[in-house]
Amino acid sequence: MRYVVFLAAMAAQAITMAATTGAPGADTRAATLAEQRSFEQFMQRTAPGTPLPPLRLERAPDGKKWIASASIDAPPVRLVLPLCRVTRTRYTQQADDSWRTDSSQHVWIHHTTNCGTPPAAMVELRSPLAEIDMLRLIQAQGELLQRARLLMAGNTSCAPTRSRNFQLRALGRSADGMFVLGYESDIGSKVDITVRPSRAELTAWNVNCP
Repeated sequence: MRYVVFLAAMAAQAITMAATTGAPGADTRAATLAEQRSFEQFMQRTAPGTPLPPLRLERAPDGKKWIASASIDAPPVRLVLPLCRVTRTRYTQQADDSWRTDSSQHVWIHHTTNCGTPPAAMVELRSPLAEIDMLRLIQAQGELLQRARLLMAGNTSCAPTRSRNFQLRALGRSADGMFVLGYESDIGSKVDITVRPSRAELTAWNVNCP
């Protein structure tokens, strides 16, 4: 009986250590005291009085190190109905332990007067677009994606993932002025769909899978 209790205690300790130190295979972990203090000092210097957002630690793409980041959203702004926009400020710790600040714009559809809390599935604006164009593209993105799957079938880099489930992540413009819809699949692959506007019609024109 004591042996069983000993094994249970050891298992519980291993689970606790994995959760707090980021065992191999874990995607996130809690911030250390040093990481938290570094972020607090940075915020005190650059944005004194700003409520401290929670610090998040995620594994880098190479799986060898952890990336510390946090984000703050400004109050949402109502655009042309039913579109909302928010400015998001992101803080990321660099390799030399300094902190980098980036700002981005995100939009989403919300069918009430109050935009409420920004949802997880927002769409980032890569380029300035007219409000009515943002709304048209988001509302038509499902149909445009289905049409683009035919283009993906003829593209060597896109064909292997053409049947995956995709989520719209970004809106922008190409170098020649056409619209670009940026998608991410359920396995992390990405595809950019170039959309050609023609009067009231939007046409999936080209695809690129970086």
